[in-house]
Amino acid sequence: MMKLFGHPGSTCTRKVLFSLEETGTPYELTLVDIMKGEHKSPEHIARQPFGQLPAIDDDGFKMYESRAMARYIDEKAGFKLTPKDAQQRAKMEQWVSVETSDFTPAAMTFIYDGVFKRAQTPEAMKSAGEKLEAAVAVIDKTLAESGKPFLVGDQFTIADIAYAPYIEYATMTAAKDIFAKYPQFTAWWGRVSSRPAWQKIRTKGF
Repeated sequence: MMKLFGHPGSTCTRKVLFSLEETGTPYELTLVDIMKGEHKSPEHIARQPFGQLPAIDDDGFKMYESRAMARYIDEKAGFKLTPKDAQQRAKMEQWVSVETSDFTPAAMTFIYDGVFKRAQTPEAMKSAGEKLEAAVAVIDKTLAESGKPFLVGDQFTIADIAYAPYIEYATMTAAKDIFAKYPQFTAWWGRVSSRPAWQKIRTKGF
């Protein structure tokens, strides 16, 4: 059984949990309590040299980085979350890249400020708001033009999973006002967040 070392409230752990649940992969979660600094312990550093969450051990195969883990989990499960078509697969990777570069850094500024109570400067919040709105606007336009339920079309993919933990927390902040202006984005998030796999893990937090 795959062992996942993480915290159910951490965004990156949630990406991996979402992938595990969606693919029906058996796993065992070992709590690494970030509130107690356990992610910086020598024991965890041996699993994750950057002292971050999460890490996995799949019968001796060890790795870290949540997006890479999601791909590995899905491949083992028979590509349930990855399109078989090369162009659709490329689109999935495109949206994961957008999440990594254009969406998440801005969303995390709101999350640090509003959820974790690490006050951000007005300048940082203004910049984050502009960047977040630009990303949300592109997602909204894409969904409107495609008329499809998910980022890559009819199939729910790793791309949709990648955004979920950040949107969940960002809706607890002023970012919710940005999201509310974009109906296609909001409807897409409703479809993603109502999935049984997400509902199973979302109630576990800090």
